[in-house]
Amino acid sequence: MGFLYKNWNNLDLAPSYLLHAEVARNILNGHWFEKNQPYLQQYISDCQREGRLIDPQDYPLPQHEDLVPLYNDEGGYGLFLAALWKIFGAHRWWYARVLQVIVDIVMCWLVFRIGQKAFSKRVGLLAAFLYACFVPGIEMAVRPHRDIWVTFLFIVTVYQLVSMQERPAWWHLLLIGVSAGIVAWMRSTVVPFVLFAAVFLFLLRPWREAARYSLILLTGFALIFSSLIVRNYIVFDKFMATRGAFWHSFWAGVGQMPNPYGLREDDEEVAKFASRLDSTVQFETERYEQALKKEALSFVSRDPLWYVTSVAKRATVVVFPKIGRAVLFQETLPQHVSGTLNKSLSTALLLVVDGTLGGLFLFGIWLRRKRWKELLVVMFPYLYTLLTLAPFYVAGRNIANVYFVVLMLAAVSLAHFWSLYQREQNVN
Repeated sequence: MGFLYKNWNNLDLAPSYLLHAEVARNILNGHWFEKNQPYLQQYISDCQREGRLIDPQDYPLPQHEDLVPLYNDEGGYGLFLAALWKIFGAHRWWYARVLQVIVDIVMCWLVFRIGQKAFSKRVGLLAAFLYACFVPGIEMAVRPHRDIWVTFLFIVTVYQLVSMQERPAWWHLLLIGVSAGIVAWMRSTVVPFVLFAAVFLFLLRPWREAARYSLILLTGFALIFSSLIVRNYIVFDKFMATRGAFWHSFWAGVGQMPNPYGLREDDEEVAKFASRLDSTVQFETERYEQALKKEALSFVSRDPLWYVTSVAKRATVVVFPKIGRAVLFQETLPQHVSGTLNKSLSTALLLVVDGTLGGLFLFGIWLRRKRWKELLVVMFPYLYTLLTLAPFYVAGRNIANVYFVVLMLAAVSLAHFWSLYQREQNVN
């Protein structure tokens, strides 16, 4: 609540917040998943000039509508905002922010229960305390943005999987599938998560039972998510399960580290790069993506060693976010530096904390290596993120989404050291 009080309407202002608000405005006006781009750009400019998020309730409506379908982003969070604004009768940011803070409090309890069920009560208490103090997670919760819901999906999934180890039930899998479907409407990076989970079940249960549970999981997901595929086919005349920006993200990932193109991790730079490849392409179109795809495949085939090295670097950053970025990545452009930690704490302190938590995390994995099935259950979202995003693009929010796993295994290490200390005290 302190973040809400101090930074009520200006915490890391980002254009994407306003995009979701624009989608919500149009949904309430009967125009589903559409945006007025000129109006949105003016709204963003006015917020940036004032240095704060202006409530949509207080911002003047456009004189005329020039609406286009949403292509390069998901509309689920806009739908979430529209539902809140319909319920409360005003278009204000704080409704979503307060609700997300409550959800984050629930996640602290879930982290405790995961630690308690998978390891011990002491580990659960330590993990919940570390997660409650995890500032990037707090910041994600109070931003009017979709990222906190990805964390919620991952924590709920681990909790349900851990609970299944005690008492298997079909509704555990149905809840995971439905939750994944809802969150996939907000963030398409979780679409393969359900497929990974279905395969993952075969490591944990007998194959007949795993097949039955996988079917329940996939059915729950399909019931929620299939309507988005239908919408995309009707609007864009093609089957598209995610937003149309995969190859844009690939090149943003290339720009994260020194590369032969001199590219940087920035949407505008990637758009300019695409126009150099083909001057006729327009941003947020199929031709734009195809131009980037063609060059990406050519680049990887010409220089596979650079690509493999880039994957290894991104994988290192998932384990050691601050150290990895400082050593392996290009310096972040000023306009993309965000977060209280990045802006207010010294780099040296952040590197020490990063190295300490990363080291405790790896040691915790080593401690639990013999009980590998339980370890895999807890680490599942982390491994999913590592395997699916390291080959292409890793952002700070992706790491924050799964950092509860790092904190959980760090708690395992701390509990181990505390047990050794108590044992030594008893001996003396």
